[in-house]
Amino acid sequence: MWCTGHNRSSRICKFRFLCYNPTFDQYLFFHGPETVIEGVPSNRFDPAFLDMSSIEDHNTQYFNYVDYPVQALESFPNIIMIDDFSVVFHRFHPGNIMHVFHDDLLPLYHTLRQFSMRKQAIDWESKLVFMDGWDEGPYIELYKLFANTDFILKRDVKMGNSLTCFRHGIIGVSKYTTWYHYGFKQPQGPLPHIALTGQYLHHFTGFIKRKLGILNGHSNSEDHYVVLCSRDNNRLIINELDLSLAIARHLNKQVIRLSLDTHSLREQIQLVSHADALIGMHGSILIMGMFLPPGASLIELFPFGINPDNYTPYRTMVELPGMSISYLSWKNKIEENTITYPDEAPEFGGINHLSEKQQQDIINTKEVPTHLCCSNPYWLYRIYQDTVVDIPSFLQVLKSTVNRQRMAQFALQFHRLYPGKVVNITCGIPSDNQQPALWLSWKPPTNVHYINATGVTYEVWIQEVERDDYVAYKLDFTEYVFKDHLRSNTQYYVWIRCIVDDVEGPFGEAVECMTL
Repeated sequence: MWCTGHNRSSRICKFRFLCYNPTFDQYLFFHGPETVIEGVPSNRFDPAFLDMSSIEDHNTQYFNYVDYPVQALESFPNIIMIDDFSVVFHRFHPGNIMHVFHDDLLPLYHTLRQFSMRKQAIDWESKLVFMDGWDEGPYIELYKLFANTDFILKRDVKMGNSLTCFRHGIIGVSKYTTWYHYGFKQPQGPLPHIALTGQYLHHFTGFIKRKLGILNGHSNSEDHYVVLCSRDNNRLIINELDLSLAIARHLNKQVIRLSLDTHSLREQIQLVSHADALIGMHGSILIMGMFLPPGASLIELFPFGINPDNYTPYRTMVELPGMSISYLSWKNKIEENTITYPDEAPEFGGINHLSEKQQQDIINTKEVPTHLCCSNPYWLYRIYQDTVVDIPSFLQVLKSTVNRQRMAQFALQFHRLYPGKVVNITCGIPSDNQQPALWLSWKPPTNVHYINATGVTYEVWIQEVERDDYVAYKLDFTEYVFKDHLRSNTQYYVWIRCIVDDVEGPFGEAVECMTL
């Protein structure tokens, strides 16, 4: 077993011969004379070895294994061997499209690329093994895009009493692409260190569209439209038709209604991929905003009492560097324009199961306090409201979006490119050496001409031999005579590095120079 990552959260392991015992719901690892264990901590039970999903430190996602000597295999009469390279992990919430993309598919995409041993970026012959215990779920067709082989569910390996052994594969999934946490230990919000860029997210959405046979760009350059997300069961926009007409009149564009219930996934992605804007009530369908083309807008609506600044998964997504999508939110500030459902089940905003005092406190609270996931009654009561959108105030937001689009200058963001070492450093003594001086010249790094930059500067350090202090200069050119802070007949070390915009390259080896 070979593991990378310095802790449970970042750890992913490549293995040979990992087994699963359905009788005790345990993973087994058999040790023999040729066993290699690398990157496994001495204490892997505090509280677990690694996370099986991209959700950090959730106790339903922990993985560990039980150690056995290889001779113990003889006590298992029925063994099923899976020969394919297996990717064993947990889906977190396969019934919710936001969680499917953020928690499962993006991490899976990155993990498959990271561990592919083939010429192509992804090994299509890998076998996906979902050990989360969920059924297939409504979005299983999206998971199927990532492998040509049949997937395995946990229920498949729990049938009977056979020991299922995976000949080789990886366990766990990368968290590199996640950008949001759901508030299990502190109120929800963006992750503190987001590695994902808009460029990488566009790369992922391009992959999904290619697999679904969706072409990029507008099918008709004059066919501009806005997508309005519609909900059919709860969190409704009561005046949806009036809102659609107002948007159409204001923008002079067609408004297309989009619903999870009436459009296939392919239709949803295709519509959003060509839209000028995506508008909708806070909810999972707004994850489709990742498919918006650069220059488009995402406008998120919030029911009464919900502070948009406290719930930002979609805002964080479209504001990733290089995403090039404008974001604005609208919040219902008129309590009379809302319908609550105190008689519903608690998970859908009902509060009648609570004491009279608690009910009144929730009703009288005009903004939901920050809270943990996932059953806070203040949050559920307000988020499952239906809303009459105040059209004049919404059109003000829409106007701001249009102005922002006109003013925005979107640029593609790529990984930071660092200049190399400067070359051909030469030092000498100027001809008119009336005072101590050094003439230095150098050539730019060999890769500078290939970096799209607005400014190239050089930092020069001059240090007298056997002294700790030095004098630093920043120059715009590659040749200069230095006269300040120099002494006659003295030896100096010189270091030079290139700076492209604000990106600092490495110093080269020290060059020794001598003054007269």
